[in-house]
Amino acid sequence: MSDPQPRDASAVSAAVPIADGAVGYVIGEVRTDAFQFVTTTELAPPRLEYLVLRDVPERVDDGFRTVDVLAQVTRISVHNRLLASGMNYNEVEAILRRLGAAPPVIVGDAKVIGYYDGRDVRVPRGAAMPGHVVERAPDDLLRRFFTRNVKSGISLGALINRPHVPVLLDPDGLNRHLAVIAQTGAGKSYTVGVVLEQLLELGGTVMVFDPNSDYVLMRRDAQRRATPFAERVAVYRVPTDGVHRLSDDDIGGARPITLQFSALDPDEICDIAGIGENWANLRDAVRTACKHLTGDYTPRQLVAELRRLAAGAVEADVDVGPLGGSAASGGGLDDWGFIPSLDDLDVDVSPDASGSVAADAFFGTDETRRDAVSTDDHGGSDARGGRGRRGKRARDDGDAFEGAPTPSLIAGAEKAVKYIKYVESLPVWGFESIPIDDLLGPMQLSTIDLAGVDRRVADLMVMKTLTELWRRATRRGLVRPVFVVLEEAHNIVPGGNKEGGRAAGLVKRIAAEGRKFGVFLVLVTQRPGKVHADTLSQCGSQIIMRLTNPDDQSAVRRASESVSEALLADLPGLNVGEAVVLGPLVRVPVMVRVAGRRSAEGGADIKVAEALEAARAAALTEGVIARRAAERADRPREAWREEI
Repeated sequence: MSDPQPRDASAVSAAVPIADGAVGYVIGEVRTDAFQFVTTTELAPPRLEYLVLRDVPERVDDGFRTVDVLAQVTRISVHNRLLASGMNYNEVEAILRRLGAAPPVIVGDAKVIGYYDGRDVRVPRGAAMPGHVVERAPDDLLRRFFTRNVKSGISLGALINRPHVPVLLDPDGLNRHLAVIAQTGAGKSYTVGVVLEQLLELGGTVMVFDPNSDYVLMRRDAQRRATPFAERVAVYRVPTDGVHRLSDDDIGGARPITLQFSALDPDEICDIAGIGENWANLRDAVRTACKHLTGDYTPRQLVAELRRLAAGAVEADVDVGPLGGSAASGGGLDDWGFIPSLDDLDVDVSPDASGSVAADAFFGTDETRRDAVSTDDHGGSDARGGRGRRGKRARDDGDAFEGAPTPSLIAGAEKAVKYIKYVESLPVWGFESIPIDDLLGPMQLSTIDLAGVDRRVADLMVMKTLTELWRRATRRGLVRPVFVVLEEAHNIVPGGNKEGGRAAGLVKRIAAEGRKFGVFLVLVTQRPGKVHADTLSQCGSQIIMRLTNPDDQSAVRRASESVSEALLADLPGLNVGEAVVLGPLVRVPVMVRVAGRRSAEGGADIKVAEALEAARAAALTEGVIARRAAERADRPREAWREEI
């Protein structure tokens, strides 16, 4: 007579001796890429644990050999044959009263990773048989799978669930660029810091564009002590009107980095000023004014030159003075011999609450913007940027006129003044070019802090720096590889219908061709769906952390051939500091708990509870002071005398 009671896996294990380290047996349908196994409450491995199937037959050429197949647990489920999901409360209660506690059936699902042939990880072409013993993978086997280039690897942390199995990334995997993707608060900047520290100590030259001051503390640890690599870390700060969240003293000192205004071409000046490409009259006026300036001129001198152009005082063949500007007006001086300052101009340039100068004070109303691109009666440019006859000849390149300026050029210069005054108010201008030699020093990590900088200025700083780097790489060659880190990459090289600033085109070119010249990108973003798709797809390696947005998950799927649906399903379940590493950095996709950063993290979140507690204490103190002041004010004069 058959046994009416269901048999638990423990009964099976009692009948068949189970090996040391075994957690169960293969059951059901077995595929080459996945299998199920039955286990017990005591033996059940956690989700994401690594398993091994020993001695699985594998066909090689004309024969067979046995291999050890590594797998990973994707799901653990528990059910009971007697207690079906369709039962109601009374039915379940009756069964439990009659039969007592029924033994559970614990089933695990595992995905096959592959077997290691001594050099590479290969996907098996055969499958284990039902009843095959499933063992917990030992640490030494996992080290062979997940440790690459032990002598020069990048130590990112340890396997999830295996703190004694380090994960070393292969630096050669960076030659196809790297993308670090995670939603806010998942540990992205901490992870990038770990990678940068390792790259620096391996001899890398690293250039970081940091819009949020996330990497300005890498010279110090959490206790404000110097890190072992402090002398090889430099922080460059772009001057701003605002106050930095972290002072120069906090970060151990910073060097200023400025832009040389006279080194900009007129179109770059117009872009910063907010003069659109279809505002032809204004752009022509700026081009013409720049033609009359020589030497190391400033925005103030350009304003003065535009004023003279607006007054009709500039002609084609004028001499230039020593400061730039026409010699007739004193080389950049106004009609009274002085360079006009912002104080002399009827414009409010005070910073707003965000620390930036309000653009409306300079740009005017929509009506004045339309006037700036209107067609005049003398063949001026229309709103589409068309060109007519001006002066004695038609032109297409913005050269100085051969005679007196046309009315359209005069009108454009008059309207362009307020835009250039906005440019003049920005504190970023200096008289030195980008210190490219310092940035490219051997074993040097340079962070360019762009926090609080006007968006257009930040884009121009990235573009100018990358232009110098790319010119050096393509013309003279680089003596060492350079790693360029772009934080908030979705703002620098946006996708969709957004064209991005001037830096976007150069970033796209470096993504496509940089590896030929030793320039490698590290794109860091929390919104991969907003990064230019072709640029993101050029990143052959990815470090992906917690990501719950479906659009961003879809962008990751489109950008990487290594991302499977099962892996995408795992991303929302990752904890803070856990990541999936894909691509040539590793032999196979691996889940890592990131650890080992030695420098302090500039991107750490504000501790809201502590800040609120401090605010409450301050409010109570102010309240006590206010009450005492009020009480004292109500006392008669005689009481004051007695107290004194």
